[in-house]
Amino acid sequence: MIAVDVIVMATPVYFYTMDAQMKTLIDRTVSRYTEIRNKKMYFIVTAADSSKQAMERTLEGFRGFTSCLSEVEENGIIYGTGAWNIGDIEGQPAMQQAYEMGKNV
Repeated sequence: MIAVDVIVMATPVYFYTMDAQMKTLIDRTVSRYTEIRNKKMYFIVTAADSSKQAMERTLEGFRGFTSCLSEVEENGIIYGTGAWNIGDIEGQPAMQQAYEMGKNV
């Protein structure tokens, strides 16, 4: 994370927040987080809920982390709403949005 220019953080949303693995990744940066600087950040969140608002707490968790970093720019968010079962996301706008965002990285 220190050496890269772009960081994409992605998580399923469980009970209105990020999953344990993502939180653990963030927590494990504590020993060197001051070295994570000058990054472009992208966030991808998926949830069974069809409301983007249901994912805001997760995004605030990401922003809490990035607010501790220096010179970080939030460049995009993908909301994968309505993703409960395998294949639910296929054909949804989030797929095209992710493709387009990836081309711009």
